[in-house]
Parts: sequence; C-alpha cells; structure tokens
Amino acid sequence: MTADSSALTKQDLEELLRPKLDAEGAQVEDVTIRRLTKPGDNMGSTMLAVDVSLKPGPRTLHLVAKMLPKSIALQGMFQCDTTVRKETNLYLLVRPAYERIQKENNVPEDKFLDVFPVCHGARENLKVQGYESGDRFNGLDLAHCELVVDKLARFHATAVAMKIKKPDEFRETVLQAAATVVIGPGDAHRFAKILEAIPAYETMKERITTALLRSTVIFNDGNPKPPREPFATITHLDLWVNNIMFQYGPGSSKENPKKMKFVDFQITRYDSPARDLLFFLYSSAKLEVLSEHYDYLVRLYYDSFIDCLQLLGCDATPFRFEDFLEELKNSSVIEFWHIIFMSAAISMPLEGVKSTDDERYEGERSSTKIGKTFASRANKLILDFASRNWI
Repeated sequence: MTADSSALTKQDLEELLRPKLDAEGAQVEDVTIRRLTKPGDNMGSTMLAVDVSLKPGPRTLHLVAKMLPKSIALQGMFQCDTTVRKETNLYLLVRPAYERIQKENNVPEDKFLDVFPVCHGARENLKVQGYESGDRFNGLDLAHCELVVDKLARFHATAVAMKIKKPDEFRETVLQAAATVVIGPGDAHRFAKILEAIPAYETMKERITTALLRSTVIFNDGNPKPPREPFATITHLDLWVNNIMFQYGPGSSKENPKKMKFVDFQITRYDSPARDLLFFLYSSAKLEVLSEHYDYLVRLYYDSFIDCLQLLGCDATPFRFEDFLEELKNSSVIEFWHIIFMSAAISMPLEGVKSTDDERYEGERSSTKIGKTFASRANKLILDFASRNWI
C-alpha cells in the first residue's frame, strides 16, 4: 500500500467487492492507493485512485474510492452522513432503473443514456478508461458544452418519463436518490463585499445586493417551495467542470469529445431541471460560448429533452418551450447565489496546498480575495441576468 492507505484497508476493499469477487471466483492479492485529485478539487470528499490486483491473474481493477473529508467542519458543511447515502442510491437504484426503461422502449444505441460510472461499492477509475475532466479555470468550449447539454437533458427527461410511466418505481428509485439536503449556510454579506471589485457593481449595486440577499435566503432554506410540474425531475445541483469527465476517440484531439460521464451525485434533489442547466452554463462554459451560443444551447437542451421523452413513449405536448423558458427565469432566483458562490470556489488558487486539512486551504477558502477568473465570470453572470430582468 502507498499514501493514504490508513484510510482504506485491503479488508475494506474485500468487503466492498465481495459480490464481484465471489461471482468471478477471485481474491484480492494486493492494493495500491494514491491521491486522485488535487486538494480543493473535491471539497466534500477525498478522492483516491485504487488499483486492486486479483488472483488468479494477473488482472487489475482500477477503481476510485471516495472518502469522507478528514475535516469535521467540511463533513458538517456537506452533511456527509446524508449525501453519501444519496449518491449510493443514485448508482445502485437509479442507474439500473434508467437502463430498464430505455431497453423496454428500444432506445437506439446512439441515444442510449450512459452517463453513470459502474459502482462496485466503489467507483471505476474513469481516468484509466481515458476519461478526463476539463479546465476549471478556462471553462469548456462549444463542442464539450453541446455534449453535456444533450446528455443532461436526457438525464432529466428519463426521470420524467419514469414519473409518467412507472410512478411506483420512480418513487422507489429516483426519489430515494433525490431526498432534499441543504448545503450551506451562505453568507450574502461576505460575497456582496467581494463583488465590489467587479466592474458591473458600481452601476448596479442595489440590484446586485437585493438579488444576492434574496437568493441566499432561498438557498439556505433549501428552496422550500415544491418544484413546478411537469418539468420537475431529479437534478444533480453540482454539475460543474470537475464533476464531468470526457472520453476522446483514439488519436482524436481534445476538441472532439466522444463520450462523457457525470460524477458526484451527493446533493441530488427533486427540483427544476433549469437549475442544472443554468448552473452548468454559468459555472463551466467558456465566457465566449455563453456570449455567442447561450440561446442555441438552451434550445439544444429543450430539443434533446423532448426527443428523449418521445423515445421513451411519452406525450411531450405538456412540455412547451415557453414554459421551459419560465423555468429558467424562476430558477435564476436561487441559482444567482449558487453560481456566484461556486464560481469563487472553482477559481480559488490552491498552489502549495497539500490537503483539505492544510491550514492554507482553510485560509484560501475563507479568503475575500478576488481573482481575474472569478471577476470575469461573476461580471458576465450579473450582466446577463440583468439583461433578462432576472435581477
């Protein structure tokens, strides 16, 4: 064993993998563990790459172990006792339910939704399969955004189809993984102070402050209003660059992603799909993509959502485009704070920080410093939301 082995033992892995090992007549021979991500890339967990050598062999399983953060403060902030169970339900209950309804409706291979990693009690190491995450500082280009938006729409629409066609299974699977969890609290006053350095602040101070306070109150309350039907579905609510992994074809450039996976389903809930779309676009798309292709990506999302419903045998008539635009407007209220808060975290520089227990990490996380990346993204958000009369 190597670094971080004290947090995960060979015995732990044998217990987690027992069903797979028994089915294949295999045993764990050796385990190698190393850190998978940089400190701060996953604030609510510690990610370990785990290589498990099996006998008889030689054969190696390349897995990911998602561990609780050592910091008690972070465990409390991310409500790990609840979020870990929710994510497990997503992989063990929702993933097979999605597969069943697609197979029953003969969804063609090129439109079959496959955005979940395989779960053995631990996750497959997608990096070994050639999956990579994007650049959190610069954001994703149009080709990557198109792929994510299409798959996100199908992720949402499949749950809606289950709600319509299989209500009992929907309650036993999707809603089990979408139990409400409140991540917070947020500090609107602290972020109002940070935003003073943003160009748009001087001329829009009142509108920004009012919107920020309103958004924070709703966010800290867990958005108590029930989502509006018929669009309400399972939502990821943390869909940013680091929680999306892309695979590229052999010899292809990084400009042409072929497949993708969503990860980190810890704070899923039953809510408006517009929340995920807004959060993804404004936290993770390149700013020029937002400027030039926002309307196109919204329409792409909607068309993919409708296409998926129809493939799964549902009447799409109640799902009007005008009503989805209203979903975006309503979701902008709570997502204003969410996007600003996470944009600050995403663009936080962590050079030299070795772990989330490092004092320098806590210092950077609570800092009121503002960098160019965050300033540009927050300024774009404010100007766009203002132009649509959302703030």
